[in-house]
Amino acid sequence: MVLGFELLLALDRDASSLFLTRSIRLFAYGLIGVLLVLFLKLLGVSDGVVGTILTLTLIGDALVSLFVTTNADRYGRRLMLVGGSLLMALAGIAMALAPPSDGSVLWFLCLTVVATVGVISPSGNECGPFLALEQSILSTRIAPSSRASLFAWYNLIGSVSTAFGALVSGALVVFLTDESTLDANARTTTSDKFFSYYMTISHPFPMSQLFRNDTTPSSPEAPVTKLDSYRAVIAGYGAVGVVLAVVFARLSPKVEVEHVSEPTGEASREARPTEATALLAQPSSVSASSTSQAAAPYSWIFGNMSMESRWIVARLCCLFTLDSFAGSVITGSLLAYWFKVRFNVDEAALGQIMFVSNIISGASSLVAGWISTKVGLINTMVFTHLPANVLMILVPLMPNLFWAKAVLFLRYSIAQMDVGPRQAYVASIVPANERTAVIGLTNIVKSLGSSLGPLLAGYLISVGQFDVCFVVCGGLKIVYDLLLLRSFGGADREAAALRRGN
Repeated sequence: MVLGFELLLALDRDASSLFLTRSIRLFAYGLIGVLLVLFLKLLGVSDGVVGTILTLTLIGDALVSLFVTTNADRYGRRLMLVGGSLLMALAGIAMALAPPSDGSVLWFLCLTVVATVGVISPSGNECGPFLALEQSILSTRIAPSSRASLFAWYNLIGSVSTAFGALVSGALVVFLTDESTLDANARTTTSDKFFSYYMTISHPFPMSQLFRNDTTPSSPEAPVTKLDSYRAVIAGYGAVGVVLAVVFARLSPKVEVEHVSEPTGEASREARPTEATALLAQPSSVSASSTSQAAAPYSWIFGNMSMESRWIVARLCCLFTLDSFAGSVITGSLLAYWFKVRFNVDEAALGQIMFVSNIISGASSLVAGWISTKVGLINTMVFTHLPANVLMILVPLMPNLFWAKAVLFLRYSIAQMDVGPRQAYVASIVPANERTAVIGLTNIVKSLGSSLGPLLAGYLISVGQFDVCFVVCGGLKIVYDLLLLRSFGGADREAAALRRGN
């Protein structure tokens, strides 16, 4: 099948559990992604300080990821996953209880540490060490020829979960702050409120109003303050961390590195003679004992990677850093804030916008796996990403809410089609014993790159140049696409020639 659904059904218990944890975690990120910047603003944080908090949070996430991914194979992958989930739970509770800002350095540092340790996602997307560990485990549970398609499903599940998290987040805030949820005599029962909330998230808006320009702010006489409603949502983020810990604890010992063995298949019988075949012709078959790679001394950055792997990974890390920096100038939270500032969109409508965007994004990722088998991984990454970045630049130029959402939705229809091929690409460049370190390193440099974007965005917003953020984001991503094509596009062409010759 083109979409690889039968591969999804054939996953073993551990792989299926990781797809489940991906869904649960991204739902939590969707919950908090819509509200994080708005929450900080209600705590009394200025635009510039918001950008600084987001930047330091991403830097901290990168440092946490570096420690976890470089030590997971030593201390145990399950232990690291469970520990990270519990920290996520504690951070959600601590942030939900955070007092309004008093302007002190201590308050600033405490909030930043909480957000960092709990892997709070400023973008509403994946961050922290979970992704690297899950992908490393999945790569050993999936045949090389199936990785692109299954990673596409992995991303689809994440996008859909993020979408529902954003939708529930916005609906819950509106429900809690809407005085109409109380009757005239304030005698609403728990069952009445549950039914009202169920109807809110089950039928959040008529499709005919998807592109409405008018919004209705919540009443100042609402039964719950806006800030308290945000706290409730963030506490829900912490509760999800507990659920994650339970699921991770049930993984089998086979996920640990000492039990790892590469899936068998035709590709696993091929050696890795060139960089091109290493990248595209399923090089994961190369065992840890392969003699085709030059030995290299241990490095605190690269670990025990071979010299050949280090050169390839270093080039990719530079490119991924640029892409992540560009993307972090407009995170999910900042995008929601832009719609709030420009069009006075309420939280329910923001949740709806992010819901539709993520659903479209997830659905398009399925097609990417099939396209990559036809034109190559690099070509799929570049030629779906380029037009999406042009559309990003166009969003703030739209005259009204209808067209801004229309262009945004069009962008999301192709913007994430590069993610699955990129994950398959990274998983294919090194042997299994190096994979956790490689995936972790590429994710860490992406986190470091993305840590500086909110700082720039905070400055631009504070000087009244919010729209420039879109231009910076789209423009730098276009540069990344062109550099990626120039640096690695030849590998796609050589791999295609090798396939034709076989």
